Amino acid sequence: MSNILWLLAAALAGAVVAGAVMAWRWRRWQHQHNEQVDARIQSYNLELQIALDELAEKNRLLEQQNMLDTLSGIFNRACFDKRLTNELKRSRREKTTLGLVFIDIDHFKKINDTHGHLAGDAAIQQIAGILAASLKRSSDAAFRYGGEEFALLLPGTELAGCIELAEHVRQKISSTPIQIGQLSLAVTLSAGCYAAVADASTSSNDYIAAADSALYQAKHQGRNRTASASAIVTPITQESAHES
Repeated sequence: MSNILWLLAAALAGAVVAGAVMAWRWRRWQHQHNEQVDARIQSYNLELQIALDELAEKNRLLEQQNMLDTLSGIFNRACFDKRLTNELKRSRREKTTLGLVFIDIDHFKKINDTHGHLAGDAAIQQIAGILAASLKRSSDAAFRYGGEEFALLLPGTELAGCIELAEHVRQKISSTPIQIGQLSLAVTLSAGCYAAVADASTSSNDYIAAADSALYQAKHQGRNRTASASAIVTPITQESAHES
């Protein structure tokens, strides 16, 4: 009888040990499995984050390309409209002055008629490069507004600062002929400046009309000069619109 009890006890102990071993192996396998799953999840998350970062970068580059003028390499008119709207909101919110400069190549039609459109394109490209290089702050921006006309958007800049920058660019262009192949082409610019703190009633058109009015004054006064608009702006009519 004692032998039978001993055998039963031994069998039971063996079963307990076997069960403990199996439980240990199960926990070990489960732990390793969980580690593998966690590692795979981390790997998938890393790959997903890399893919999302690459997609975001591609979208950023695509958006940037859509904002650039293909000929001049600086920002285009669509970007100007968007940036002007945003800067007006900032000026209104922070009570800071927003400056705007319109710049036009004098007698541009004559350049095209005399030297060809390739010469006109080269003039636009070189002047755009000079405009962009003349900006000192990351918040400032140069745009090709249309045709031979450019715009400089200068947040936090008073009228005197706008005039100073416009004069710097104008004098640099007038004193340095533009090289187009073997052709050395004398080019001048006219500029119109405006600066103000936006209020609740101010719109983008108010700024554009003011800077354009000043540009018309510079053209009317003989070109190759800078003019500024007063706070009270007279909209330009179709009859008084300036010629290049």
